[in-house]
Amino acid sequence: MSSEHRLQLASEMIKQKGSLSVQELMDYFQVSDMTVRRDLQKLEKTGEFRRFHGGIRYLDEPPIPMRETYRGAEKQRIADYCLSLIQPNDTIILDSGTTTYQIAVSLAKSDIHNVTVVTNSLNAAHELSHVEHIHLMMCGGELRKNSQSFVGKSSRDFFSQIYVNKAFIATGGITLKGYTTASFAEAEIKNSMTQACEKTYIVADSSKFGHHSLHLFAPLESADVIVSDCNVDQEWSQLIEKSGIDLVKV
Repeated sequence: MSSEHRLQLASEMIKQKGSLSVQELMDYFQVSDMTVRRDLQKLEKTGEFRRFHGGIRYLDEPPIPMRETYRGAEKQRIADYCLSLIQPNDTIILDSGTTTYQIAVSLAKSDIHNVTVVTNSLNAAHELSHVEHIHLMMCGGELRKNSQSFVGKSSRDFFSQIYVNKAFIATGGITLKGYTTASFAEAEIKNSMTQACEKTYIVADSSKFGHHSLHLFAPLESADVIVSDCNVDQEWSQLIEKSGIDLVKV
């Protein structure tokens, strides 16, 4: 078994079980302690797992700082492309994902005027709050500390009463059934956002394809465009195109 195949299988096992010990992985793969520990180091670097003494556990939703740095270069390229789609007088939604946060950062530095940004993200709002030529709107609701986002009925009601040109929405995973996220509360808001816009852009680095989090927030065909990086494999590229969705790889 190749090391890549072993890592993929170990990743799936840990996600299913929640955590596994070094000994359990040694017994299953029939490899040495050192091999398992090297594998665990690689898995931890993805931001999805955290090692502890004698094993490793799955973080269904890693902390924001860890998520922001994971695949940072890819997220920045995605954000730069999305910025090129934003025009003066646009009304846009930015959700609370780390990739959409990068769009907010890029927009704050740009000279695009008279853009209305609607968001549930405290971090995105902070980036845009000082920008004179951006009109900023935030929903109300309960602050979810893990994602620094507002969720709940007040947030959903807010998005049910607006309609924008474009929505940029991050996802924890892309499967044939649709787009997923780790939190039920986040899933409700993301679903509301997909219905509050003329055109939906799902922003996701290539690691999200084939990965699924617990809560489905929208079917695959609900997106008009998926913006990702150049590492999306050919099989997924073909599946997305067959679904009638534009796939942009940057």
